[in-house]
This record gives sequence, C-alpha cells and structure tokens, in this order.
Amino acid sequence: MTRAERLERLKFSLMARRDELRNRVGAGTAATSTTSSGVGDAADIAQYNESSDLNTHLIAMKADELSEIEHALAKFAEGQYGICEVTGKSIPIARLEAMPLTRFSVDAQREVEEKSAMWS
Repeated sequence: MTRAERLERLKFSLMARRDELRNRVGAGTAATSTTSSGVGDAADIAQYNESSDLNTHLIAMKADELSEIEHALAKFAEGQYGICEVTGKSIPIARLEAMPLTRFSVDAQREVEEKSAMWS
C-alpha cells in the first residue's frame, strides 16, 4: 500500500472518529444540562455533583480531541497532513498510523517537550 493510500485510510478514520465525538459531545452536553430533581439527601446531591463534574471533564477531553481531529482534517484539505510543523519534513507513515493527531516528527516532538518543560 502506498503512502497516499495509507494517508487516505487515516483521513477516513479521523472523519469517522470526528463524527462519533460530535455525537458524544452533543449528547453529553444535553445530559449535563438536565437538572437534578431536587429530591434526595446531602449524599445524593454530592454524588450528583461529583458525577456532573466527571461528565463535564470527560466532555472537555472529547472536545479537545475533536479540536485536534478538526486541525488534522484541515491539514488534509491544505495538503499539509503528515508534514512536521517544526521541520517541514514528512512524518513517517508508521508514526502517523500510531498517532494520527501528531503534528511533529519524533525529533521535533522532543524539542517541543524540552522547551515546554523549561517553561513549566
């Protein structure tokens, strides 16, 4: 299979995941917007609040992933998917298949992480 065919397969995989996340994030947002019936003791309310916080966190994580997928699909549209955003060189297809949302080659990723660690 050629690189172009493998990239096309990744594109369709990302589109399917995007659609799945859109449905989940939309359903999760609707679920968290419903209010408690107000019936129950303090333990029930605490459990509801904890569950609500967890759902909100999970929705945020899914929204972040969705954003990354949208970025990758935009890169496909520009003809830039699989090109390292630091070096401008092609990212090996094996890396893209393992991490389809990666923006960097291995060396560039290390560099980005090192710079990030210095600023933390």
